[in-house]
Amino acid sequence: MRKKWFVNVVVAAALIMGIHSPAEASTNKVYWDGLLMVKGQIGKIKVIKPINLWKRVGDKLVYERVLKPGEQYRVYRYDNLFGGQYGLGGGYYITKMAGYVDYRTPSKRKLDELEAAEGGGNAPAPVTKLSIGKVTSQNSKTLAPGVTQTELAVDSNRGKQKIYAVEYDGKTEKIAMETALANDQLFGFEQVSKQANRNQAPDNHVVAGINGDYFDSNGHPVDLMIHKGNIVTTSQTPLLQLAVFGVTKDSKPLIGSPDLKLSVQINGGSPYTINSVNRKRLANNLVLYTPFFASSTKTNELGTEAVVKIDSGQLNGHSVLTGTVTKVIQGAGDQKLNEGEFILSGHHLASQYLQTIKAGDKVEVSAVFDSAEWNQVEEAISGRYHLVRNGKVIPQTVAGVHPRSAIGIKADGSIVTAVIDGRTSQSVGLSLSEVAALMKDLGAVNAFTFDGGGSSTLVSREYGDSQVTIQNKPSDGRERSVSNSLLFISKYLNGPLNQLILSPGEVTLFAGANYTHSNMGLTIKGMDRFYNAVPVPQPVAFTSPALRKNADGSYTALGNTASSEMTVTAGGVSGKVKVKIINTLDQLLVQEKDIIVEKNNSYKIMPQGIYKGKAVLTDPSAFKWSVSPNIGTITNGEFKAGNTNGSGIITVSHGKLTAKINVTVGTPEPILLEGFEAGFGNYKASGARYKSVSAESSAAQSKTGKYAAKLAYDFNGTSGTSGAYIDAAKPIQIKGYPKKIGMWVYGDGKGHWLRMQLKDGKNKEIQLDFTKDLNWTGWKYVEAAVPQGLALPLSIDTPVRYMEVSDSNKNGGIIYIDQIQAVYK
Repeated sequence: MRKKWFVNVVVAAALIMGIHSPAEASTNKVYWDGLLMVKGQIGKIKVIKPINLWKRVGDKLVYERVLKPGEQYRVYRYDNLFGGQYGLGGGYYITKMAGYVDYRTPSKRKLDELEAAEGGGNAPAPVTKLSIGKVTSQNSKTLAPGVTQTELAVDSNRGKQKIYAVEYDGKTEKIAMETALANDQLFGFEQVSKQANRNQAPDNHVVAGINGDYFDSNGHPVDLMIHKGNIVTTSQTPLLQLAVFGVTKDSKPLIGSPDLKLSVQINGGSPYTINSVNRKRLANNLVLYTPFFASSTKTNELGTEAVVKIDSGQLNGHSVLTGTVTKVIQGAGDQKLNEGEFILSGHHLASQYLQTIKAGDKVEVSAVFDSAEWNQVEEAISGRYHLVRNGKVIPQTVAGVHPRSAIGIKADGSIVTAVIDGRTSQSVGLSLSEVAALMKDLGAVNAFTFDGGGSSTLVSREYGDSQVTIQNKPSDGRERSVSNSLLFISKYLNGPLNQLILSPGEVTLFAGANYTHSNMGLTIKGMDRFYNAVPVPQPVAFTSPALRKNADGSYTALGNTASSEMTVTAGGVSGKVKVKIINTLDQLLVQEKDIIVEKNNSYKIMPQGIYKGKAVLTDPSAFKWSVSPNIGTITNGEFKAGNTNGSGIITVSHGKLTAKINVTVGTPEPILLEGFEAGFGNYKASGARYKSVSAESSAAQSKTGKYAAKLAYDFNGTSGTSGAYIDAAKPIQIKGYPKKIGMWVYGDGKGHWLRMQLKDGKNKEIQLDFTKDLNWTGWKYVEAAVPQGLALPLSIDTPVRYMEVSDSNKNGGIIYIDQIQAVYK
């Protein structure tokens, strides 16, 4: 198969990591440092300091923009004009300036391989201008063969814009587009990153994802969704406004407004119209429910429901769903939805129809779209506003500037998605007309919007990571939970290590200190040629003029304070970072402010020597230690308590810098962590799947003193796991390592789940369970055990988590919390 290159003058640019991957990852494609090479390429260049990008027009240079540090480009030529310039393609050049760019060239063997390789293509030039404004920076990377992500910064007429685009060429084998549903049910919400990572598998690498359809207050998407050949739900929007993206069985992408007709036949009889799939049952309607809907049909008793065991087929346009009736229920409603079954639910006229069938009857359900192509669709997800149709921008009548998400299909069948941040100083957002112009600039001949505002989300995996993380900056300040999403999937299995991903690009070490991989401040990850994360073989070797290897495998930073380079090698693969040796510190930090140590026990303290905000010295033996009074001994950061109770101060120093830690020997009495007498400014309410939730300081009930924390909630009408929380803006610090956390709770007897969330010294979240059934009213003292083996120090970031997992126990109420304490005995 010949190469399929990303030929889009807007998104791709000539970025090293952004040029499109080959249509098929095979041995005749040439990679260099893990990156795909393009025919005609002689090297690559990375911007170190801001430098001008020029375009040659005749014998003159025309200024385009300033390239920012970190931008990377393929180089196709070098000449001595204008003092020496690197050619990036498309007539664009960077002037050779020492210290401003880092130019590298592959070996002659690699260049010979490239010359002999199949296919080829011309990489497009850097992006300089869009319809909405001038591009000021761009960074691109390949997420998987055939999938590219590009980030653009733009100066538009209304202000700064940040654009995150992901493109799939539509032809690379083993790449697929799939939909995802929040927690695999229509009722409920889930963040795009969680939807994506929940679908990760060795043969199903989710490399990127974008938020999908608009949704109602229960999380139910507004319009059509199809997942793995099953209609999840049908549309409600009128056809003229309906916007749906679909992918057929043979991977052809579609954008349109498909009309769907559904019908059922009993024992081969006359077809009867099915009004919807997994929607609220309306008057005279016949609705088909599947487990995608919820745990039950959520219908009232004014109808009839027939439970059907699936015999064969799927619910889509190219299959017939068949089954056998197992039971028919009149006047009850809200029947349980089980795997391997579906339920036909009818009201009035449709109810009368269902009353004519009985257990054992054979059922056939047909779904037919108004287009042969749409009948072949395996995945589909909807949006709202058509932006581009048949290559023409559609005029928009809806006003407003907001964050936006959009999807488009290009003339060559490639797919491009875009998320535009908004409502921040770094990105103000776009109007619908501007999004339409942008999508056309990105090459889309058909395009529409997904849900926008705080829902706009783009996730992708970083190099060396197997999980995706959020890439844009949502206007909510955090990632919003949404109804569904569209995922980019790589089916390539993990291969051998091909590249080391080293971060940061420069490490700072302290002269004379000893280092291992664990304390060098260098993150080392592995990646194969398909951009999948793979383990880094051990041991890892470090080679540099600035280091001396010791017999125990550690490395000593030598006294020369000049910068040099360090080579990192593992599994026969190497990478390079810069290394800087220093001999002064700016600050000395210890995580622990107060520690509690049992008599005759030990406690290890790990200090951090800080230089320009980074921990560069963590070897305890490099510091001076003392303890006063004589309640124990301390050597190289390890405090050993004596055999009597007492308290004192541990002092750690380096040069003129010192830090002190309060130490208690013995088991103390419970320590009060929060009594809510000093105000409620550190706390706020949050939650999940709730009708309302609030938190405040209240004098209506208190166990000790005047005030307690009041948490009011209403879970009525919600589905899925609901929660009402009290969050601490500044986490509550816990002294030492308690055995339990206790608190007084004024219960409401509603039977919900009472929890608390801690964080340990490694920022790991720990859930404490006080009760799974808060069945009392009035005050009661409760405790929860703190798990052993956590990294210190501990803190409480969510003192109260009041939750309900059962849809049958959704209600509202109020609880009070007082006297949260750490218990050490």
